[in-house]
Amino acid sequence: MESLRKSRRQNLSGTIALLFIAAAAAVFGFSLLTNLGAARTLPGGSTWGGVPVGGLTVEEAAARVEAVFSTPLELRYLNETIQVAPQQLGFSLNTAAMAAEAQRSGPGSLWDRLWSRSGASSTLELQYEIKGETLRAYLTNEIAARYDQIAQPALPIPQTTQFSPGTAGWRLDVIQSVQRISQALADPANRTVELVVAGESIPAASLQNLEIFLKQTIAASGFNGVAEVYLQNQKTSDLLHFASRSGTDIPVDIAFSAASTMKIPIMVSALRRTSEPIPDGVQQLIERMIVLSENPLADTLMENVIGSTFAPLEVTADMQDRLGLKNTFLAGYFYFGAPLLQLVQTPANFRMDVNLDPDVYNQTTTSDMGALLTGIYRCAQGEPSLLTDTFPNEITPSKCSYMLDMLARNEIGVLSEAGVPDGTRVAHKHGWTEEADGFLHTISDAGVVFSPGGDFVFVVFLYDANQLLFDPADELIAQLVQVMYNYYNPLAQEPWLAGPVVFP
Repeated sequence: MESLRKSRRQNLSGTIALLFIAAAAAVFGFSLLTNLGAARTLPGGSTWGGVPVGGLTVEEAAARVEAVFSTPLELRYLNETIQVAPQQLGFSLNTAAMAAEAQRSGPGSLWDRLWSRSGASSTLELQYEIKGETLRAYLTNEIAARYDQIAQPALPIPQTTQFSPGTAGWRLDVIQSVQRISQALADPANRTVELVVAGESIPAASLQNLEIFLKQTIAASGFNGVAEVYLQNQKTSDLLHFASRSGTDIPVDIAFSAASTMKIPIMVSALRRTSEPIPDGVQQLIERMIVLSENPLADTLMENVIGSTFAPLEVTADMQDRLGLKNTFLAGYFYFGAPLLQLVQTPANFRMDVNLDPDVYNQTTTSDMGALLTGIYRCAQGEPSLLTDTFPNEITPSKCSYMLDMLARNEIGVLSEAGVPDGTRVAHKHGWTEEADGFLHTISDAGVVFSPGGDFVFVVFLYDANQLLFDPADELIAQLVQVMYNYYNPLAQEPWLAGPVVFP
């Protein structure tokens, strides 16, 4: 009996053990099926393109990355802020490729999955595309077109001799901005971009605007004769040259009566024949010829230094044959009744379209006189010049400096001098004379203006076939030179205070 009870107890224990084993197997099987069938989550610490995705399913990770990289970029253009969707900038994500790569990395070990343990964290590079053409087009058409400010040059102010100050500008640097935006589009944290904007300084007024302004100044005065203007910047060599008759453009290089402007060529010819140091007697003659504009002293200088009855023709030879100034000549002395030594024909006075009946004794053109003054100026600066190239060892920088000093002492208070600020150095020679009918027909001024904004050579000739009244002609030349001065000195412009210039 005891043996039977013992056997029953053993059978019961075995049954219970089997039940426990079966239960354990059932729990194990259920856990295995549950973990194998459950959606896989990414290991903790995993990132996609810098975005944390640990603990998320692949689908959830893709959605999070899409959300992060779809947030607008904040573009800053100076003080302006622009919010832009990445898609507008040509940006697109490829989260499908990232999800596929995550799937290929494979599940964790069976025991990891069985016991719900995470595998090692993983990092995926962001997979995306930026269409450069779309990005550049957006910056050009939407940003630059709206926010760029083009620098504006100084422009003439009507009814004055002055120019507007102009305005500075700025311009989007598309190339550098593309680089910065491309970096930000792929950055999950920094979604702000300072666009690269380059400043533009105020450009100088154009020579074209200057020419228009000078022509408008002539027209506003009511001058209906012939005007020719020559201007050259001595630093840049930029040249402006035009001629007009009654407001209509005509070809330049008109033959004009030179009058006292011919004394500049005489001075050059005399000094090339004079050794240094320049004798006091020669200096006195030059001073009275240039500073006091005495014609008899010009004749004396030619007789004593250049020599012979034909000294004027030697001046002509220096100008035409040696310096190449084909339209400049002196065919006789200045004294009344002096014989005409030669009837000189030039390209300018042989023109058929314009004939101002210039003096047969002395003539020049604006370009000849401008070239001669430029030669003197550059020679004085010690630079290669027309004079030193043509007359080596005869015309020297010290002689050229002397010539400019003499011209600067020609202080008459009118013409070009009246158009520039007090104290401005103007080395010039003027010319006018009454003709056989007793009237003034031609007036001229030619020289060098020394200014903070640049030194320039100018030559202005005015002619009226009927009668050229001195006062308005004088003021018009002053106005023209003032416009030139203000063009080169936009920050120190001189106002015209003398009232309107009016030709009757």
